[in-house]
Amino acid sequence: MRKQEIFSSLISFSNQFKERPFAVRLSKGSLPIAEGIGGKKGISEALTEIKSIYEEAVGHVEQEAADAGYADDLLKLQRELYMELEDLISYCKNDTRHHILLVIPVADRPLMLKGCLDSLVEHCAHFRYGGMTVDAEGRSVFKKISVLIIDDSRDMKNIQGIRELTTGLRSSGIRASYFGLSEQAEFISRIPFEYRERLSGLIGAYSGPVPPHKGASVTRNIAYIYIHSLLAASGEKTLIYFLDSDEEFRTKIKRGSSSEDIQFINFFYWTERIFSSSDIEVLTGKIAGDPPVSPSVMINTLLDDMIFFLDAVSGSDINDRCGFHEGNSSEGSQAEYHDMVGLFGYKAPLSPRRYVCCLPGDHTIKDCLKDFSMRAAGFFYGLHPTRTLYYKHTGDFTKTANARTVYTGNYVLNAKGLRNFIPFAGLKLRMAGPVLGRLLKIKLKSGFVSANLPLLHRRTIPDSRVKEFRSGLFMTDDLIDLSVEFNRQFWGDIMLFSIDSLTASGYPEKTPRLSEIEKTVYEVRDRIWTLYREQKAETVQKVSSIREYLMHTSLRKDNTSGNIIENLRSFCALVESNFGPDSKGLKLISDQIKDGTHTEMIVNAIRSFHEDELCWNELLRTMSLPSP
Repeated sequence: MRKQEIFSSLISFSNQFKERPFAVRLSKGSLPIAEGIGGKKGISEALTEIKSIYEEAVGHVEQEAADAGYADDLLKLQRELYMELEDLISYCKNDTRHHILLVIPVADRPLMLKGCLDSLVEHCAHFRYGGMTVDAEGRSVFKKISVLIIDDSRDMKNIQGIRELTTGLRSSGIRASYFGLSEQAEFISRIPFEYRERLSGLIGAYSGPVPPHKGASVTRNIAYIYIHSLLAASGEKTLIYFLDSDEEFRTKIKRGSSSEDIQFINFFYWTERIFSSSDIEVLTGKIAGDPPVSPSVMINTLLDDMIFFLDAVSGSDINDRCGFHEGNSSEGSQAEYHDMVGLFGYKAPLSPRRYVCCLPGDHTIKDCLKDFSMRAAGFFYGLHPTRTLYYKHTGDFTKTANARTVYTGNYVLNAKGLRNFIPFAGLKLRMAGPVLGRLLKIKLKSGFVSANLPLLHRRTIPDSRVKEFRSGLFMTDDLIDLSVEFNRQFWGDIMLFSIDSLTASGYPEKTPRLSEIEKTVYEVRDRIWTLYREQKAETVQKVSSIREYLMHTSLRKDNTSGNIIENLRSFCALVESNFGPDSKGLKLISDQIKDGTHTEMIVNAIRSFHEDELCWNELLRTMSLPSP
């Protein structure tokens, strides 16, 4: 009955409002909720009540959409409701919500950035957070949305392409600024030398030009200080929304036997509601689509799934109709793509995941195998053909939980939250988000939360299975070398689990003795190194099983399937070269452990965190730089 009353109330109000009438096909009748804007209830009180009813109504529509496979008519109605709500807020001239500044670090990825910005333009058109205004040049622009693109690119062609995308975004009605290497150098030069020197481990040590490819963590920290200076000058109530260039304002859903990337979550509206209704500093969303970790720590889950798939195929005629379009549902953890998921406190999955074919229309098992063999190569760029993350609708978008990991491709700060810099940035290790999250969990407690607001994560350019620049990955004509990424992942794990252990003893609120830090880091290093070697030994065994299948498969009798075998053989060769016992990555880690330099580097970084934090906050308190 409550649902019927809500729809009736909206019809009654929209008839008075006469701007964008509510879709009367849902219900008939009348249940006044306020006696019109400016009636017996004041504008503010009436608006609060009406907003609440709209939110509840759209919640019903969204639940129906999720239950009905995200039917187009329900998605259309959902967007109409949100636009009516924005019209109402604009009409009442009472919009005290936060401005949202989107910050996108990018390095040599103009194509990925284009997909990100295209999704933003579409998102703004669908949901219209904050409504429109006219800027100083007479252009119609979104009132409460702006974008800062901070560029860490090296290639001049890519730099030019990113500049052009920034300009194009402005023509779409979204205010956008480009913050490239020269702009960064000019800004950093105005930071007092004392702070530049003391914070060199967080923002780099530059006395002149700022180099490209500094790394995402250093780039974000520079952006933090720059944004702090902007907000200090403007005084505007702002949320700072960080996302990566390979994220999009869409989410991945299952629709029948296939998947689709859709605009469904009103990210800005609900993010703002969370901040305005609770006392938090940092909010992290999550990820849908491609897993957010390195291939170096999810190879065994893929091999398990691949063997499971090939075993299923071996019992069929490859010319039979494909039946691999229904996957097994998973009740496991959100991190079940990770080879060492147990390290994070989750129960490891007990069984492999079935591969779900992505080909449309009628086709054979051989067609499916061919497509899979090509998708497998995309794994080295960050895809995981069998462990795609799908959005699961859970209702109330304002529901939050205390968090322990920052998804650095999808997190939001308020102005106060800029004190929470990315630690140990200059080391350029992976796992920066989980490390930051462990520290925020201790420092902020309930001020650091997560919500079910996952952005779509794309590791490769759509339809090509190829990625633009990614730090730590090197390619030649016939080789993909992950050794640098593998190395950053290993030492990033050492940092993460050392921090995890030390926080149990009160870190970072109190700094342990050097001997305690050393003991912790060395113990974690030895434990993780043993686990890495065990994982890679399993990798070798699993690759042998796949090679065995390729030796005896019925595919060998089919003259048209040679490319499938060749694709899978190439995949196995790349796995062995990157994860085998003689791999460059494992040898490099072994040498570094014997040398001890990297271990001491982590010890010293952990020890200096408190000093870095004091210096950072002192800089933020004393700095009031105007924008360049």
